[in-house]
Amino acid sequence: MALSRRGADTTALGGFGDPPPTGVPGFLPLTSGTPADAALPVKELAEAAAGVLGGPAATTAFQYSGVEGTPELREWIGRHEGVAADRVLVTNGALHSLSLVFDALLDPGDLVAVEDPVYPLALRVLGRSHVGYLPVPTGPDGLDTDALAAALEGGARPKVLYTVPDFHNPTGATLPAPARVRLVELAERYGFTVVADSPYRELRYSGDPVPQLSTDSDRVVRVNSFSKTLGPGLRLGWISGPPWLLPAVARLRANQDQHPSTLTQAIATALLTTPGRFDRITDDARALYGRRARALHAALGAALPGRIEAALPEGGLFLWAKVLDDDPDLRAARTRAHALGTDFGVGGHFSPPGGSGSPGYIRLGIGAVAEQDMATAVGRLAEALHPETPR
Repeated sequence: MALSRRGADTTALGGFGDPPPTGVPGFLPLTSGTPADAALPVKELAEAAAGVLGGPAATTAFQYSGVEGTPELREWIGRHEGVAADRVLVTNGALHSLSLVFDALLDPGDLVAVEDPVYPLALRVLGRSHVGYLPVPTGPDGLDTDALAAALEGGARPKVLYTVPDFHNPTGATLPAPARVRLVELAERYGFTVVADSPYRELRYSGDPVPQLSTDSDRVVRVNSFSKTLGPGLRLGWISGPPWLLPAVARLRANQDQHPSTLTQAIATALLTTPGRFDRITDDARALYGRRARALHAALGAALPGRIEAALPEGGLFLWAKVLDDDPDLRAARTRAHALGTDFGVGGHFSPPGGSGSPGYIRLGIGAVAEQDMATAVGRLAEALHPETPR
């Protein structure tokens, strides 16, 4: 029996390194980007499901539905995104959205501009298309549009630019409004498509909101998901894109899984269309994550004074920290962290091909550690980074 070349390829880009141990009592992982259990609207989803299954149209939820998603859910997403419903396609989550968009846009050998550091699983999806990469430095204010402009002026011609503009994974940074305008201008001038992936956008717990990249431009595609608000187990995301792209994405989708779960869409729609419910869910989540982020930031200052540098993010699930030691061996420290009962993301795992490698940086996540456990988790992190220091 022979696999295809794609099936046999075990060299996929992107990942978070060796997985942490599982089933360890008291393990406190400071790496997780999963939403907090306490933030998931289990009761509200149960009520929505009961209403769907007990309602007069229950059998409809078990039938086939359209390739683009149910009209009701597309209408809600369109209002939420500020676009017409016919510019929305419902997917099985943000990674599925990226897969469809990249399949519609990219051929082998195309150049893709990506943030450095970058969300590693996006590299896995891009790797299926056998593209080249243009790393763009990304710091406290998000993607460096000056560096991108310089690369473009120097002759680089990406077909796509992939970005996480809101509470970036892994840095937690948000791209300022003027930089968003400039990015769209560069896309229109040089002919590339911006794919903006914003699953953390609803999770702002401080500061002022920043407008999304404008879909008035036909060079902007927005991807999002309910994974960080209603829960990743629903497997519901969406694409909002220009009219020239959506038909191609729909054709590709029809040849793969045909459509999202009709039942899941019906349950989500029932919750979303209950007045005020989604706002209450996201308000509660923002408050919870804000408390956790502040607790993590304070614990780092207390446990590692002068030895780590980290800004408090305004939203999202991640804090990007610089270990101030000379040439720290973060992979060895991560192994020690596992033995001590915690975990963190090594910066190098977020570096694209040709990127900086993010030496000395670590990503810390707040999704899986409760506020009251944050100091304990950070204490274990401090011991892993500096095992020679008495505690």
